[in-house]
Amino acid sequence: MLTAIGVPVLVLDDSHRINTANPAAVALLGRDPVGEHCFALLAGETAACANCPATHAHPASALARNIRDAEGREHYLKESLTHGPDGLVLTLVDISREIEALRRADLGRKEAQAKRIILERQHREALLEQRGLSQLIDDLPDALVAISSDHRILRRNAATRLWFPMGETVENCHELLGHDAPCPDCPAHGGFPLGSTRKTKHRLGGRYYTEQLIDTGDGNGLLLFRDTTREIRLIEEIRAQRATITRNNDILSGLLRLESLMRHAATPVDVADELLTLFMSACGSEAVALRLDDGPSDPIRRGDPPTEPTPDLPRLEIVGGDGRRVGVVWWRPGTAEGGDELASLFFEPFGAYLHNRRLMHQLEEKASTDALTGVYNRDYLHAALETARHDHATRAIPHALVLADVNRLKQANDRYGHEAGDRLILAVSERITQAVRDCDLVARTGGDEFVVLLPGSTETEAEALVDHLQRDVFSGASIEVAPNEYFPVSLSLGACGTDRTPPESLLKTADARMYAAKAAFYKDHKYNR
Repeated sequence: MLTAIGVPVLVLDDSHRINTANPAAVALLGRDPVGEHCFALLAGETAACANCPATHAHPASALARNIRDAEGREHYLKESLTHGPDGLVLTLVDISREIEALRRADLGRKEAQAKRIILERQHREALLEQRGLSQLIDDLPDALVAISSDHRILRRNAATRLWFPMGETVENCHELLGHDAPCPDCPAHGGFPLGSTRKTKHRLGGRYYTEQLIDTGDGNGLLLFRDTTREIRLIEEIRAQRATITRNNDILSGLLRLESLMRHAATPVDVADELLTLFMSACGSEAVALRLDDGPSDPIRRGDPPTEPTPDLPRLEIVGGDGRRVGVVWWRPGTAEGGDELASLFFEPFGAYLHNRRLMHQLEEKASTDALTGVYNRDYLHAALETARHDHATRAIPHALVLADVNRLKQANDRYGHEAGDRLILAVSERITQAVRDCDLVARTGGDEFVVLLPGSTETEAEALVDHLQRDVFSGASIEVAPNEYFPVSLSLGACGTDRTPPESLLKTADARMYAAKAAFYKDHKYNR
């Protein structure tokens, strides 16, 4: 059956050795290849070809290669490898004629292309010889159009065709600018001559042109277009820069105003009121709100912002110098760009200001309060007494004092240690502070001495406080000093008011009364001093 096949066929075993070759294969190869390996015969390789289809489990695959026959002629073969009953069947189809035909066709195309290039070159050279004035016109950097008195285009240069979208095909000059009729302000409405050169400005596709109409004296005219886009955009950039400088100056003025406010304003709320106005002006927003963490529960608002920040609105957490949040601001986007940057520019100094105020307040509290109990100290009490005396002298507002001395503090220290004594002082401080009004001032003036200043109170009201402390607050009071062992908490008290005693003698009189009460206490508790 292989003998009858007119194309070369080789039958291979699994090791690529040729078992059978039909007459067409023997004729092509010039010898009987049985016993040889196909890769050595066809590819000159010592092992199976890397792209051999038999190694990739394909049922049928094809490759192309060229070989020379016994007479030295080159043949282009298309290999087709299939699996047959006796092994692998390699069919070799000679496509040399087809390849040769393709070569001849490619050569013909190349010859035609070469002829076309030569003709085009000859044509260009002929055009170069004929260009003359046209070349000079085309070389102009500006667009030049020759027109007749009825607005028809007689000639146009390369720049015209490049600059104007319809510059190659339109017939009338106004069509270059996208108009269906002559421009309303065309200087050539009455035809030529014009008498003088005319200039007109146009804008087309985001670019700017200056048109100069020149009378040529022969009934026609020239239109010379200059592209002034760069100059106009430079002017626009200068104007934009001036506007930016003006805006930046306004922002700087606002920041300076804010700095002045932060130095002199009474409260953070006062600063925040002005700050929101300055920020709105800078970013062009019509609504902004600010909430202080240590301020009012309701946000400070300008315009009509939501009472709470929403995900769709810009917002900024205001942080202090220690990185902790002190507030939050949110706003509706404004007309100016860079709202987030402007928010940082305005509210970062405000955050530092709030942080510094908090630090100053803490320092002031530390300087005016007792380190152990947290109530006011002697210096703060004397300043408060001066204020109360001034109110009494100028507005006849009374005030009263209650002096308290902790009984048996020395006994607690000596018997149970100073820690027990401190706990005794703390217990007294806490009970007195809880017993007085919010407007009253409690101060620790010595190791075991406390003073309560009662603004707007009389001596009778001070004595009522003494009675309340003795009967209700400290009656039966004690602290645990050891497991199941308690130490009594008691006070010796003295009261005095400006309705019965001059203000300058108030402290001395209340002190004397307190010591009298203490003497009476120790008279009954002499073994417990």
